[in-house]
Amino acid sequence: MKTEHNPILENLRYESAVGALDFNGIRYLLIRPETLMEIQKVIEEKFGINTAREIFYQSGFRGTSLTARKLLKDGLTPRQCLEEMFRMGSRLGWGKFDLLKTAWESERTLEVAIQGSPFARAYGSAEQPVCSLLCGALAGIFTAVKSERYRCRETRCLACGQSSCFFLLNPD
Repeated sequence: MKTEHNPILENLRYESAVGALDFNGIRYLLIRPETLMEIQKVIEEKFGINTAREIFYQSGFRGTSLTARKLLKDGLTPRQCLEEMFRMGSRLGWGKFDLLKTAWESERTLEVAIQGSPFARAYGSAEQPVCSLLCGALAGIFTAVKSERYRCRETRCLACGQSSCFFLLNPD
């Protein structure tokens, strides 16, 4: 495995008095993807797949939109914010993000590929896409950087035997 410089890991601050990890004023926590996917599976079992997907979608949306709005408030342009959010996602272990349309500012429909989704890998084999957390996260990012509510749908998933996960985003 190739390792390289990761500024998030190097700049995480640990506050031992309260057991907190902080990066640039944002609290984080380390958790195995298997834990999150087990929560998703339990919700699917007890309340249905659609409910589980919506809970994970909204959770991903909230987390990334808060971070993206903070970056924009701190002075990043929408393009810089998007690039930083994709770098952060990768550096946090969420997979390798790739925007498939480079003229995204003028496009309304967008497609993103994510290689190595930890959520799909942890979930295991599935008949339908399972990366609802990533769907919500992408919608949260694009809603913040484009100042318009976006909705995301996973069209292909590693858990379904695809080589990567693909996401389609449209204005809501």
